[in-house]
Amino acid sequence: MPPTRQGGRPRQPTRPARVGPWALRDLHYDRYLQYATLLLPAADACNAIREAFDELADSWPRVLAAPSPAACAWQTVRHRVRTLAGPLKPVAHLSDPQQDVLVLHLVLDLPETEVAELTGTDPAAVHMHLCSVRAAHRHQL
Repeated sequence: MPPTRQGGRPRQPTRPARVGPWALRDLHYDRYLQYATLLLPAADACNAIREAFDELADSWPRVLAAPSPAACAWQTVRHRVRTLAGPLKPVAHLSDPQQDVLVLHLVLDLPETEVAELTGTDPAAVHMHLCSVRAAHRHQL
């Protein structure tokens, strides 16, 4: 019989909880919320994140089979937020990854490594997008 806790019943074996996308959401929730509240009112931002992860939960096996579940999560969050916020007109000429780097690194001041982790992107790709955003900005001047 397994050891007992003092004054308690024997411990029962436990099954791991099915965490689905919620562990991923919890890992990056503060950053998702920073991004969403930059573009949306606070209540809409929270709803957008919740809806994005409800959508991910419905297709979780497909997400897990993807090369980067974090990238799937980021793209779903970005899509929900941008659907509500509309296009980012001042940077509409940039690609989505360039816009992500611009907002996350240059506006929200996240380090490049954290941008890569949050978006499920290779750090070298984040650096490349940042360089291309800076070059596009210099070109416009």
